[in-house]
Amino acid sequence: ETLAALYGNRAAALMMTGAYEGASADCHRALQCTEANATTGSLESGPAFRSKILCRMARALLKAGNIWEADKAFDSAIGSAKEALQLVAQSNAGAEETRAAEKILNQSITDATLGLSDVKRYRDALDGATKITADNANNKGMSVAADRRNSVQLLMFINSALMVSPGSMELHERRVNALASLKRWAELGNHCERLAAEIVKTDGIFTDDLAPLNPFPDIKAATSLKPDFFERNPDNAADPVALRILSPKAVCDAVMRLPNGILPLYLRSLRLEERYTEAAKAGASIEMHVNNSKHRGTRGIVPLAWLSNERDKLRRTMSWKERGDTLFRNGDYERAATKYAACLTIDGDVSQYNQNALENDDAGGRLHAVLHCNRAACLMALKRYREAVKECTASLRIHTHYMKAMLRRGRCFARIRQYEEAVAEYERYIRFVDEARSSPQNVNSANNAACTFDRPIDITDAEYLKAKQELADARKSTDAAANNA
Repeated sequence: ETLAALYGNRAAALMMTGAYEGASADCHRALQCTEANATTGSLESGPAFRSKILCRMARALLKAGNIWEADKAFDSAIGSAKEALQLVAQSNAGAEETRAAEKILNQSITDATLGLSDVKRYRDALDGATKITADNANNKGMSVAADRRNSVQLLMFINSALMVSPGSMELHERRVNALASLKRWAELGNHCERLAAEIVKTDGIFTDDLAPLNPFPDIKAATSLKPDFFERNPDNAADPVALRILSPKAVCDAVMRLPNGILPLYLRSLRLEERYTEAAKAGASIEMHVNNSKHRGTRGIVPLAWLSNERDKLRRTMSWKERGDTLFRNGDYERAATKYAACLTIDGDVSQYNQNALENDDAGGRLHAVLHCNRAACLMALKRYREAVKECTASLRIHTHYMKAMLRRGRCFARIRQYEEAVAEYERYIRFVDEARSSPQNVNSANNAACTFDRPIDITDAEYLKAKQELADARKSTDAAANNA
């Protein structure tokens, strides 16, 4: 009885840390320790205890994403509890002991019934995701807008399933792939880092009899990645959880704990969000770990071809963008624009940049938004304003609230005498600044439209007043054009 209770209690503790596989294993051990002929009302080995442990095991299996086994365990918990209630009613146990057993058994039935509803919720979400995936496969020629709508719906279904089974690595991988298809790289990186922070909670847990369940047996305890990094001060508006990023050293701890299928997209997200130091250190950590003879095979087969390719893309991205910046500072705008264009092709299937910016298939992320905006600056300096408008538009398609791209597009519209468009752009720019200043608690909004690297709240008074003056000039030009029509 004592051993069964200890296993049951440790299972509860493991559940709290997110070690769901370990929790279900301990529940199984606890059930093996219970005595078939134990006293009916016993709270540590009898039917009441068994039903509670079965329910706990089912919940652990569900959290881990083992749906079929969870379904079976919940059914067993209900059946065991109902059978035990009949035995309790027929037993000669004292009134107090009987009431205690009945309370546990009825609670087990309630918990297991709720668990079965969660199983159904998971299956419904997965069925929805499977249908969308099949639709995408059968409709290769669908429009970009339709494809995006499907991807958003797919992400919603996966999110719903993850709420039920947060320990399912398969679901996390599917979510990362869905975010990549939507080019939401900052959100993808945040998800991977939060997942790693959850996993690091289990550091040091898988020892002794739990050692065989350790998913990363050769990984040292994290030194920089703290398990509460995304949990501390959750209501801090100045540091919202969804916008927090790990330090380079913490990223090295994180990549050691992420599933192999997630790593390529995580490293790509670091580069596309211009977190170059983190990307370089993460790649080096992975390669060093995999090449260490002691660790070969412990995480399965990890093909490193993608890592070499990603390292090459990182090197070219940093070199070409820096070269473009130098050329721009030196006034060589034509060559700077060309270098930025070359940088934009690194993630594409073509080596030649289409000079019509809106015809290019962008990889997205902060990097590509900035590159388009930089090309717009080059083209403005060359007085090629119509081309610059397209570059600004391409940038704003990636980050709709990118303030610098918004202002540049407004100025380009004014230069080519599209004054109504210029007025609309200036007004939007000024409205965003006004809203940010009137509601500073919302400046770090984590919605998909937010641009975290060029925020309205960061606009200086001088920039704001200059934009207002340019708006006034554009309005005057609009009125003059109307009077001359």
